Amino acid sequence: MAWTYGSNTLNPGESQRWWLWWPGYPGLELIGVAPFGPSSEIQYTTPGVETNPDGSTTYFLTVTNLGSSPLEYAFTGSTGTDWGYGDNTLGAGQSQRWWLWWPGYPGVEIIGVQCITPGGEIDYVTPGMEANPDGSATYFVTITNTSSIDVEYRFVGFAIC
Repeated sequence: MAWTYGSNTLNPGESQRWWLWWPGYPGLELIGVAPFGPSSEIQYTTPGVETNPDGSTTYFLTVTNLGSSPLEYAFTGSTGTDWGYGDNTLGAGQSQRWWLWWPGYPGVEIIGVQCITPGGEIDYVTPGMEANPDGSATYFVTITNTSSIDVEYRFVGFAIC
C-alpha cells in the first residue's frame, strides 16, 4: 500500500538522518522522498531497519539537499513482501556482501532486510544484478550491522515488474 507522510525543509547542502516507526513489522518498506518544488535535487539513502524490544520496527534514512535553494519534501513509500529467505547472524559492526540466485529473470527484484534481533540495526544498499548465460539471475546486496550487538536477520523482497 502506497503512503505519503510529513512536510520537511532542508537548506542547500544540508543532510538529516530520519527515522520512521511502525507498530510491528509491516513488511519490506520502500521509502523515498518527494520534493514539493522543481528547484533542487534531493538525495536519500536506502534505509536501515531496526526491530525494537516491543516488536515495533524503525526504518532509517538520510536525506540531503544537493541543490542551491531550500527544498521542501515529504516521505513517500510502499509496503510489500512476497518472500523471505534465510535466518542469518551478523556480528557487531560487520558488513557482508551476499548474492541471491533465481533460475530465471524474476523482473526488477526489490531486496531488503528484516532485522530480527530487538535493539539491532541492519543497514543495506541497493542490490546489483547479473544476468547469467543460462538465463538465471543473480542479485547482490551488501548489509552492515551498525549495532554493538550480534544481529539476526533475513532477506525479504518482491518483484515489481
